[in-house]
Amino acid sequence: MNKIVFSDNTEIQITGVTQSGDTLAITIESSDVNSVIGKFQESTRTSVMRYYAGLDLIRGYAGFTKLHDVVFTPDVVTDINYTAEDPTTESGFAEETADKCIVTMKRVSMLVSVAGQAAQNTANIDYLAMETGIEL
Repeated sequence: MNKIVFSDNTEIQITGVTQSGDTLAITIESSDVNSVIGKFQESTRTSVMRYYAGLDLIRGYAGFTKLHDVVFTPDVVTDINYTAEDPTTESGFAEETADKCIVTMKRVSMLVSVAGQAAQNTANIDYLAMETGIEL
């Protein structure tokens, strides 16, 4: 069993993880897309993620806090039993299928994060000044 353990010690079973630069793609067998999104949309939870294969810690991922994309694909063939024929399948053999979600997380640089917070602070100050009638 492979899993991701989040910074709040909650976990989710996964089938694989791929990292390429500032992008992390996590594959999950699940038909409950909303539950998957719920696990990955909170940046404090995803700030540190650990990837386990069974009991072995394989890798840690830090800073992947932006949920970039979720792709849901139903009925993906996960296994084919070539000893059992099944004329109703595309392969002609018994197939096992699963619904899959691929979650793409992005690493947000500290500079972008601080700039975003500064812009939000400026907007808050402008709003408060407007509401109270104070001219800046």
